[in-house]
Amino acid sequence: MIPVICFVGQHNAGKTTLLTGVIEKLGQKGVKTAVIKHAARGLHLETGSDSGRLYNAGAALVYASSPGVSLLYRRQEQEKSLKEICAEVSSEVDLVVAEGYKRESYPKIEVLRAQISTDTLALKDVIARVADFDLDSSLPVFYFGQEEEIADFIIRKFNLLQH
Repeated sequence: MIPVICFVGQHNAGKTTLLTGVIEKLGQKGVKTAVIKHAARGLHLETGSDSGRLYNAGAALVYASSPGVSLLYRRQEQEKSLKEICAEVSSEVDLVVAEGYKRESYPKIEVLRAQISTDTLALKDVIARVADFDLDSSLPVFYFGQEEEIADFIIRKFNLLQH
């Protein structure tokens, strides 16, 4: 089973910014990742792109393909669970990284920003925290700018690169 880790925190805590650096470091170390972003406030597709225009015109599914990348826009009756999405993508990667999904039962790294809140969330399965302030915690604490250390922590935690 492919490991899954969720990066969670309040809105605007810096999850995407942090993850961009962590994903880059994981890739440099040879870890192939899939990222699943939970868009709790909905998705807004780019209307300027041909694919976005076709989707916004009412297509049930738009699959845009090019030599280097493909995109799939699909209408759905209800949101897929993280478990369902992981099952779709896990065969292609070493690690699934989810942004959000704080209520799911997967290991989590909580991201905190002092200007948003210095209180940790009451969540289960938190294995580490990232903050921009000193935090008293029984869990490992990282700071923004320590993307390499966070990537190494994840690699050790899930025994990645032990092929």
